Amino acid sequence: MASNKFRLREKENAKEWQVKEEPGVHKGNTVHSYFDQYVEEDRSSESCSEDPPLPLPLPLPQAQETTKPYHPQSYPQLPDRKAFQQVGSKSPRKKGTPKQAITFATKRDNAAKAAFRNNEPPATTLDLGKAIKAIEPNVARISRTFDEIGVRLGSFIDPERSLNESKVRIWGNQKQVALSIAELTRWKSFARIEASSKPPTRTTFARGSSTISHQWAADERTAKRDAQRQRFQKTPAQGQQFKFNGYFLWPNDEIRATDLFGPSCEALDPLRLEFKVHILLDEARSVFRIYSNASVEVIVEVIQRIENTLKEYVARDNRPLTLYFIDPPSINDYRNDVQMIPGPLVGSSQTPSKIPDCCGKKLEPFDVVDWELEAKESARKNRVRMYTAVERILERIPYYRGHLQMRVRYGTFALVKFQWPPGAPSVSLGKFETDVQSPGTRGTLIRDLQLDRPARDILDQLYDARDLFQALGTGDESLADVRPQYTAMFYLGHPDKTEEMLRLEIDFKANTSDEGFEASKALWTKGPKLDGAAQSPPLEIFNVRLHSGISWQLKISADNLVDPSRITPRMEDFANAVEFKKPPRNQDPAISGHKIFTSPTTLPILGVEQKTTFKYCLKAQPKFIIEISRYDEYSGDNAWLPSSTQWAVSFYDREWDSKLSENARLSIGVSASWNPFVNPFFEPMDPNASKDADAGFKDFLLHSQAIGVFLDGLKRKSQEAAEAVLKSRVDDPGSGSVRGRKENEQAPPMSLETAQCAPKV
Repeated sequence: MASNKFRLREKENAKEWQVKEEPGVHKGNTVHSYFDQYVEEDRSSESCSEDPPLPLPLPLPQAQETTKPYHPQSYPQLPDRKAFQQVGSKSPRKKGTPKQAITFATKRDNAAKAAFRNNEPPATTLDLGKAIKAIEPNVARISRTFDEIGVRLGSFIDPERSLNESKVRIWGNQKQVALSIAELTRWKSFARIEASSKPPTRTTFARGSSTISHQWAADERTAKRDAQRQRFQKTPAQGQQFKFNGYFLWPNDEIRATDLFGPSCEALDPLRLEFKVHILLDEARSVFRIYSNASVEVIVEVIQRIENTLKEYVARDNRPLTLYFIDPPSINDYRNDVQMIPGPLVGSSQTPSKIPDCCGKKLEPFDVVDWELEAKESARKNRVRMYTAVERILERIPYYRGHLQMRVRYGTFALVKFQWPPGAPSVSLGKFETDVQSPGTRGTLIRDLQLDRPARDILDQLYDARDLFQALGTGDESLADVRPQYTAMFYLGHPDKTEEMLRLEIDFKANTSDEGFEASKALWTKGPKLDGAAQSPPLEIFNVRLHSGISWQLKISADNLVDPSRITPRMEDFANAVEFKKPPRNQDPAISGHKIFTSPTTLPILGVEQKTTFKYCLKAQPKFIIEISRYDEYSGDNAWLPSSTQWAVSFYDREWDSKLSENARLSIGVSASWNPFVNPFFEPMDPNASKDADAGFKDFLLHSQAIGVFLDGLKRKSQEAAEAVLKSRVDDPGSGSVRGRKENEQAPPMSLETAQCAPKV
């Protein structure tokens, strides 16, 4: 490390670098990044005769007097950043490591826009022949048209002076410019035809191209916002003075700033507009420079926000936590071995899976006491490891921006990658528990509970569970009187990216007037890539219940919401065209699965599902919501009855959604304000009953176990019904459940929703 003498020399050099105050020029303040304290100081071989470096800051940002004007070549050499020290828990990545797919950039950012921001001359200027406003009076529509053409073709289009002029400037390469000119020519012709098709108006009325006064005012505000945005997007004019400036050393060895924020760092535009600052990236020196005329506090806040983007990158780039636990079976359910049964094909690559199932001998009478002690200790260790995993992930996800959800889901556990002795029909329970926790294991939870029973029987047994569930609200309502909720789920091809998939969920709200439903909310999320390159969720904890076949998973998912500015008119038209269609009088959708909505075909539809949800709360802890859902999948545009049906169960705490919903509203560089600790997420039923730190987490595990036991009863009756059918039809092997298939039989492919949730191998 550098000596104190080296630090003193840097401070002396810093004094030489400051510029004397000039008449009529404001004093300025330079603020440095908190991150500068991590800069490696071992540079004793550097010559002081060269341009002096910027001073290293004190632990807190210190203001320094300077009147340095902006000039792209007038800054001294910055200290080299040879290593990026740990941010959170992330260590430096070695050179040659493939670039991460994590990015905050938008598709609208491109090299042509970067050239515009850097004040580079346009590739060409096009004269449209008449004022732009005369072609299209709507200012907002002009901005959207130019932006859409630029995003689609990779160019950038901007009026030369104002919308009252006829010339536009175009940035881009030769091909992009030629295509943009052709698009602008078509736009001009289309606008002329559209204007000429308007009906004639009386001369006493306003002109046909005019709009009402408030629309003009809105257009003017839009134009002013666009002008202000471009003002702070562009590089300041050479020699422009600023009262305050700061810098942030960027760890280029860890992640290139242009890879994370886009070619022109457009992802930082919200900071530019919110604080009215210029944020410039000096790639040669790997530094962000911030210029402002507001205050030192603004510079410090912008630096902190840029630093938080690194924390978000680190949070997303860290390896997701995926843990597998074997729930110790009871004395009656204990079997000493585990075998593998063929499961469904999972993932976009249709990888075969295996479902673990207990087999072998039961406990001997003299082993009962030892197993009770061993099972109790195993359950305690599992609880501690689960608690620690949740504690670690909650420290990380406040920096996630997006649609976060924490849910407990029940289903069938399947393995797609695991250790298994070649040719062995089974392994011991202890060996399987050790092998499943190895780093190379990859598992998934199949959504289907494999309830091979009529829907009426399943619902009747659900309505009888009054000791476990109660209706939402006062709880006085009968379980059978709770009306189901319906959701239309569409899996669509991306209109611009063929390798990506979009998911649209439209909830239907009950209409009490005619006992019908109406579309209430549409949610667009980015689905996994069709090539299978889906990012794993931040947390997955699997609790494998071998003795029953119904396991549960605690999962924190981070779905990427589609930015509202990226929802195209085609996407909006598709969502608006989805309408409720009342089923026939003799068809109860909750029983028959009859589809209750119609949809257009304006987008490529990859799959359609209808989700019917019965929502209750736990009687012992009403804040926990349990959802029993029926998923009906339809094949064909005109199909009204499902081709396949699955039942799924999940439960969650209302407070989880209340806290994590803040992440969906975060701007770039902002972290969530909720308390990132375990106890606020898992509060005990009686805070005074126990002083254990994990008392609430223990209660949560008890609730999970109680729901699992209830589902075991549903599963057991399904198996008994299937066995009765097999006995009555000896000549027909039947289909049975997944767990009852023969060893050489392969299960059919899973549904689209289950396939997209499975990991890629």
